[in-house]
Amino acid sequence: MKFLTLITVALFLVGCGGSGGSSQESTHFDPIQANYSLTEANSIITIKNSKDATLHIDLGPSPKSLYVVTTSHFDNQKVTVRSSLATSVTKQNSQESTQLNLKRVNNSLANRILRFNEETFKLLRIKDHSQEQQDPLQSKEARVVSQGAAESFCVDMDSSYSCKRRINATAVRVKRSIPTTQGDKNLVIWLEDGVLVKSSALNHLSDIFLKQGLDNDIYDWETNIFSKEWGEDAESIDRHLIGDDATINILVYNMQSNAMAGFYWPKDNFKKNYIAASNEKIMFYINANLLNSDEKETFTTLDHEFQHMIHFYQRAVLKDLHDDTWFNELMSEATEDLLATKIGYKGPRNVDPNDGSAGANNNKKGRYPIFNAHNTLALTEWGGSVAHYGKASAFGAYLNRNYDGAKLLHDMMISSKPASQVLKEVTGVDTQTLVNQWGVAVVLSDQTNTDEKFKYNRGDFFSSSYGESSYQLGSINFFNYTPTPRFKESATLDNNANLYSKIGENLTGKIDVTITADKGVTISLIAK
Repeated sequence: MKFLTLITVALFLVGCGGSGGSSQESTHFDPIQANYSLTEANSIITIKNSKDATLHIDLGPSPKSLYVVTTSHFDNQKVTVRSSLATSVTKQNSQESTQLNLKRVNNSLANRILRFNEETFKLLRIKDHSQEQQDPLQSKEARVVSQGAAESFCVDMDSSYSCKRRINATAVRVKRSIPTTQGDKNLVIWLEDGVLVKSSALNHLSDIFLKQGLDNDIYDWETNIFSKEWGEDAESIDRHLIGDDATINILVYNMQSNAMAGFYWPKDNFKKNYIAASNEKIMFYINANLLNSDEKETFTTLDHEFQHMIHFYQRAVLKDLHDDTWFNELMSEATEDLLATKIGYKGPRNVDPNDGSAGANNNKKGRYPIFNAHNTLALTEWGGSVAHYGKASAFGAYLNRNYDGAKLLHDMMISSKPASQVLKEVTGVDTQTLVNQWGVAVVLSDQTNTDEKFKYNRGDFFSSSYGESSYQLGSINFFNYTPTPRFKESATLDNNANLYSKIGENLTGKIDVTITADKGVTISLIAK
């Protein structure tokens, strides 16, 4: 085991303390002019709630690289970082040399799923007195099908909740009464008729999700953190929801596109007389092509979607909370990161799951090349591009390694606060400060001796535990990816977005840095 020496951190908070979440119209932002010393290696100075800042920095005689992370408190805010140096590394790097495909997820099915997910809060707890006598509560008696059973499934629906595409499928794997900490569970895997999937792949899919024994499958690892995916109380809360037969269904079918790996769609949790396209099952959809070509990618898709399934029940149904998409996706991305070593997968790091280090350089896969290329996206907004998944994954990985991810994710799920308030509740840190700390950690991710709350990389595994399970998280160095983090002199930022600026390398002595922001920001200086 390597002994890690903590860095020396100079932390100065200037101005009024902020509160987390939305734009801070009530917070006072002052222009700042101050002198700071960053003569120790890996020093950090943070200035809160500044409007414009003129900073006179003494780096001392030892050569250092100087960076600035500027976090916006407002939408549509122009931020500019300049220095007294004749040549700015930031200016040289502001034009990206590598362009990644920032494609929108234009898949129409994906758009319909997202739109429905955003509308579900309008569909829950709607009183329909006309059906109260005609629609008695469903029986809670288990109704698990037998292997070889055939059913018809609606796999797409239109804006009026009518079915757009229907397929026939056969139950090819059935497990009954598997003991779990959430009670006995059943699993049915359905395969679209006429679609060929390797028998071994179906076996592996079945076993990785649910099998005999405890703490040995996705079901155990996730419900240990988040609790169960459905319960008989759902129907008593909202009579339009289906009852609980303790069965989870996985439909493997030809999605007619490789753009999607799989999904969970809460339409199926509603009764048909309310959502006509419902299959009236607690279920996932898996792309048959992906299962045939990349089993482990299918497994990580499944643990991502399982969080969404549990999220719908635990927060939307039980707590009547409508969470923003960024928050729900953040939790699923963090779950993928947390379970990667469990399922033996390279995960969002794209590093061997047995390797706790940050891996080799020139890593072009995983979630982090796209994050590096588009690292000015706001945490608390969601768009239609894959870059937003990279952003959510990078931030989720930060939380996992600095705030005991398993326990933190549990606390996020059980919180009764809306998404905009949950992060502050579970970390004790306001959102803008948390986003700024995240940015500092990104800059320091090539260092293995960073202070607490700035850790991505310790050269080995991080450990996290909750309940009956422990989880291993590999180190991350964002400078190992191609492209590396993008540093810019200026950008227009939204609330809870970071601008990463690099002043220069091998710097000594005194340097002036000017940050211009017309509304208000948090600023961190990093010398390493």
